[in-house]
Amino acid sequence: MPAHPLDGTTICALSTPPGRGGVAVVRVSGPEAWLVVDALSRGRLQGCTPGRAALRVLYDGDKPLDEALLLPFLGPKSFTGEDIVECHIHGSPFIAQRLMECLVDAGCRPALPGEFTQRAFLHGKRDLAQAEAIGDLIDAEHAGAHQLAIQQLGGGFSDEINAFRKALIEYAALMELELDFGEEDVEFVDRDGYRKHVTGLLDRMAQLLNGFSTGRAIAEGVPVAILGAPNRGKSTLLNALLREDRAIVSDTPGTTRDTLEETLTLEGIRFRFIDTAGLRDTTDDIEAEGIRRAWAKAASARFVLYLLDARDLSTPEGRTGAQEEVQKAAQRLAEAATGLGEPPGVVLVLANKTDLAPAPSGWIPEGAEEVLAISAEERSGLDALEQRLGRDYRSALAEDRILVTNLRHREALQRTRESLQRALDGLDAGLSGDLLAVDHKEALEQLGRITGAVTPDDLLDHIFGNFCIGK
Repeated sequence: MPAHPLDGTTICALSTPPGRGGVAVVRVSGPEAWLVVDALSRGRLQGCTPGRAALRVLYDGDKPLDEALLLPFLGPKSFTGEDIVECHIHGSPFIAQRLMECLVDAGCRPALPGEFTQRAFLHGKRDLAQAEAIGDLIDAEHAGAHQLAIQQLGGGFSDEINAFRKALIEYAALMELELDFGEEDVEFVDRDGYRKHVTGLLDRMAQLLNGFSTGRAIAEGVPVAILGAPNRGKSTLLNALLREDRAIVSDTPGTTRDTLEETLTLEGIRFRFIDTAGLRDTTDDIEAEGIRRAWAKAASARFVLYLLDARDLSTPEGRTGAQEEVQKAAQRLAEAATGLGEPPGVVLVLANKTDLAPAPSGWIPEGAEEVLAISAEERSGLDALEQRLGRDYRSALAEDRILVTNLRHREALQRTRESLQRALDGLDAGLSGDLLAVDHKEALEQLGRITGAVTPDDLLDHIFGNFCIGK
């Protein structure tokens, strides 16, 4: 059975990546942290000023192990809320391993994944949403994900959730008061005020939930599917965007038989470009499977780049055929996205091969947001395409909007909204306060799960079990 984070033990862990480097950091946290490290430094840690680094020699028995920079903190003014000592040692794998062994021999316990952050949460140094943001910050690989993690770590999202809970708690107290005086048939809750207030909360929750797809896309990379019939230039476009040859380009239809995904960061936003098999009727089982996968990937994409050949758009008949093609594709994608419970992606029509024929002016087929003229072969028009892809996400980040990125948070908000809606429906149906209180309490519990005001042990084990050791 795993140890409990507040079992009174002192924990230690290597907090920097294993391997050879300039500096490695070993962290020690718990009631004996100072005493253990003081013993390894032969009594030279005591008397040091908390929060100020001290250069000391650490010993392995009678022999010097390393000259280390020790950074001590006294609880509760520390990351975990406990006494902490950070040992900044030379980045030798041997020194780091041997120091860990000396600490364990002195009575420390190797930390579990995420245990330092979990202790910070349990000691009230971070709420649960902020603790999860630490993991997001460590995992951030581009500017957009970093900005969202910093915002959540700063408590913006938590403040919003706590404001929701504070308002609901006030009404919950009044509902409880009504239950105490149930025999006297009195009402302490202003029904009209309650309806107005909860309706406002539902509207704000709807805004947060609607922003989930945007926040999730920024955090994980915006999925962009490249779709169209064979020989429209899909693989050429992918290579042009990546500025290197990653996809096989051939005049033979059916060359691309599976999806190919590559990532590209444009002005701080990560995009996941997905090249797909050409869409056509085929009796080839392998190609047919590739086409099925193409539609599946496109259904979950935030953008669908639907390629047309500019030469086919030079006549009214050609544009009519293209209109029907794009409209059917957009309808199929919207239906598939609805089945996934996701908003449909934006369809951008790319009139490709404008080096061979001009794109029609002012023509936008139904189902598409706009038409962009490009030549993937000549790399013309791609700057405008890249600007359009990043526009909405850059705006969302620039506005510093609170964007939900965590699936657990979204599910809790959805359940909160459902509970409050049931309470409003019950209010309209004339239900008594005790019945309204059931759904009201459920809403409070779901909000509490986001910040950790309600924390089942299995929830904490799941969240912190995904952290790296040493954090």
